[in-house]
Amino acid sequence: MQAADLNLTTQVTGHGRFLFVSLPLDAASTPLAAALDSLGAGMENIFPMEGPASAEALQRGRWQFLRAEPALSSAKDIAHTAMLTATFLVYLEAASLEPLVRYEAGLREIIVPQRGRVEALAGIQKPRSYTSYAMTQFAYAPAQSPRPGTQCPLGVVTPQNKTAAWWSMDWMRRESLFLPRYDDRGTMVAQGHALAAAAGIPCITRRLVHHPEGYGSGQRYDFIGYFEFAEAEAQTFRAVMAGLRDVSQNPEWAYVQEGPEWWGRRVESAAALWEPR
Repeated sequence: MQAADLNLTTQVTGHGRFLFVSLPLDAASTPLAAALDSLGAGMENIFPMEGPASAEALQRGRWQFLRAEPALSSAKDIAHTAMLTATFLVYLEAASLEPLVRYEAGLREIIVPQRGRVEALAGIQKPRSYTSYAMTQFAYAPAQSPRPGTQCPLGVVTPQNKTAAWWSMDWMRRESLFLPRYDDRGTMVAQGHALAAAAGIPCITRRLVHHPEGYGSGQRYDFIGYFEFAEAEAQTFRAVMAGLRDVSQNPEWAYVQEGPEWWGRRVESAAALWEPR
């Protein structure tokens, strides 16, 4: 289904790409690390940066390496072995598609001869569709802006689909499921997505991309969430996700099917991708 048919925004503000790399342990080497680092030449390394990306950096493209943390990752509703077993992730973002396509092609040229594999998930960035001015002030005005990897070393990717029942709803009903629910006496009976996620707003940097070809196909992810946070906030992230998955408090999640919850550790250069954990 297309965004316009769902009363969702059709504006594209940027592009994101998640390149999950599986590599044999004996393939790791100093020359391989140098080749991987060279792929980002001319692009901005996100790791040391603080605050929103500049327009100039987004034109060039930006990249971030994340070393897999398999002990923290977990399978969910949708099986995706290539993602869950990846050795590392390259997260990319740019104003246009071309830098990301070029980077991915170069990465495959390096990884495939090393008996490796690249699993790509792609998305587009859009303005928010389910957000009033009041919700913007609640959920986005106080949100944590991007921090350097030294401050927020953990990154988590959460791909998901919404069910056919979700997409067949009237748009007003879909939007209402993000909000708290109250009984006839005004007592809150369910937090909704907004309040279930509230604890993460000031301490978790979040990004979201949408599938470029629309929603509800069942053959690809409708959305991919990407989150960064400090070690001390790992429990906050887990608590937020637990709250979102509790359908008694967040009825929206009854219409969600999740891919793996993939955890990684942000690193500044490729050599750190094979450091001992």
